[in-house]
Amino acid sequence: MNQAGAAAQPSEWIAAWAEALRTVEGDVLLAEDLLRRLHGDPGFVPEVPVGDSWTSPDVTGPVPEQFAERARRLLARQEEVGAALEEAMHHVRSQTRALAKLDRAESRPVFLDTAV
Repeated sequence: MNQAGAAAQPSEWIAAWAEALRTVEGDVLLAEDLLRRLHGDPGFVPEVPVGDSWTSPDVTGPVPEQFAERARRLLARQEEVGAALEEAMHHVRSQTRALAKLDRAESRPVFLDTAV
């Protein structure tokens, strides 16, 4: 909905923004929960979610004033989760490289020299 449409139908515009924020908040909650579980349980292996790919909410124009603070807090949470996910991916890549080195080291032949 464009800004002109927002002015003509404020309740639909506000409802669309409310739904968009709810959807993004749900995604952030899932990511936060995943990070908590990954850090809290070393044996936790997450299931790969199967579903539709993410689509951008159908909202245009400025965030309604009544949602401005909520949107700012949500943006801050998204940035925190993004940084934590980036750190977790870096850690996984480092661990994968270390394991690859161990695999190569174990595949080399080992000779034992003993006196006869």
